[in-house]
Amino acid sequence: MPHRTTVSEDVLVGPRYLAGTTGTDPIAPLLDAAPGWSRALVGPDPYYASSCQRLRAARRDGEWTFTYAYDPLGIPDWSAHFDRTTPDEVLAAFTERLIDGLDTYFADYLSGGPLHTGQTPASVFAEHGWEPARGTQPWRTLAPDEHAAFHIRTGYVDDPDELRHREAATWKITAGPDPVSRPTWAAHFTGHTPQPLMNAAALAVADPEPVARPAHRVPEGHRDLVGLRPTAHSARAAAALARGRFSAATQPTPASPPPPSAAPTPSRTARTR
Repeated sequence: MPHRTTVSEDVLVGPRYLAGTTGTDPIAPLLDAAPGWSRALVGPDPYYASSCQRLRAARRDGEWTFTYAYDPLGIPDWSAHFDRTTPDEVLAAFTERLIDGLDTYFADYLSGGPLHTGQTPASVFAEHGWEPARGTQPWRTLAPDEHAAFHIRTGYVDDPDELRHREAATWKITAGPDPVSRPTWAAHFTGHTPQPLMNAAALAVADPEPVARPAHRVPEGHRDLVGLRPTAHSARAAAALARGRFSAATQPTPASPPPPSAAPTPSRTARTR
């Protein structure tokens, strides 16, 4: 029987790529705490630069764009863009890997490095049961429920075109009831985006562990597609409430007090005022 939620209740949602967001920004706190990164405001939105000045991260209208230029004053070499409805865990995984590996340009995660796993985004998804959609252009692989997709453009890709138009990006991760034609969210990565960054995002998308969300944050169009169950906190609260109701219902009803008798007539010898 499906779990019935209340608007304010916290729930565990799976798969996580359909969980929606928490309504908070997971990236800004990570960059605020990153050593050497600087922060400025462009209107209401934050703009960050790494200590080497090669990586810039900017939020605009709730969407995040990361750009890297080997020459800080030159044309970017790659960019990554995340829609405003990208799940928090995907954003956080990408940003944490970026902060951790940028100083060495992710050498620890590449072949020969101590953190190299040999994975690619495609292999990450394959390990979690995602399967290729045969005969499609661009090439893509679909999650087992077909509500998330990983797309790879094949053939010649123009670098400047990728940087100007996110839809021209080499790699894309999408999810929603129709992740191909009308995705709820999308993350775009141009062709030179370091593979360790994409691996981190792919692992966060494919992770089978459910994530916590306020019930009202789960997108309405996803609620029939996900599994919902109360978090440990909300389950304990519900159990305590149920115990309280049961206890109240089973308490014996106190006997009604006897009706009051007629007021006694004052004694003639009683002191009156």
